[in-house]
Amino acid sequence: MKAPPSRPRHPPRRTAEALLAASMLPLWRRIGHEFAAHMHRWELPPNVLHTLLHLHLHPGVCEPAELAETVCLPRQTVTFILDTLERRRLATRRPHPSDRRRKTVAVTAKGHALAARMFADLLQFEATALKTVAVRDIRAVKTFLNQYADALAAQNLEGFQASGS
Repeated sequence: MKAPPSRPRHPPRRTAEALLAASMLPLWRRIGHEFAAHMHRWELPPNVLHTLLHLHLHPGVCEPAELAETVCLPRQTVTFILDTLERRRLATRRPHPSDRRRKTVAVTAKGHALAARMFADLLQFEATALKTVAVRDIRAVKTFLNQYADALAAQNLEGFQASGS
């Protein structure tokens, strides 16, 4: 029987809790969870709900491939989402006006009406929560979050440029 080594072969790693304590990720997860819990009332899977809201808020000619890129989901997932939206008569896929191999996505009147109600509900949910926070704190958080988002976007751009994509 071999004796255990007297010291670890690798330096001790920081625990997941220690890493997360310094991260914004748990906060984003918590905020996302609260919005998802609130939006559960609409009885749509989160990806379907987000895609419907995107299509409602950004109307125009939209193809499944560009939609997948815009909402940062794989094309197969977007196909499932569009199948769900069509089954519920919230959106349709139509032939592309100039290329019959392609399709465009359009939100139906029923889809726009539902998305408008969902969006108004989300804004009210957020506004009610923000009433508990001082206006100066909201301004400070918005300033910070914009700086943070800009820094994340810059890193993504650097990574994109470095990969040559």
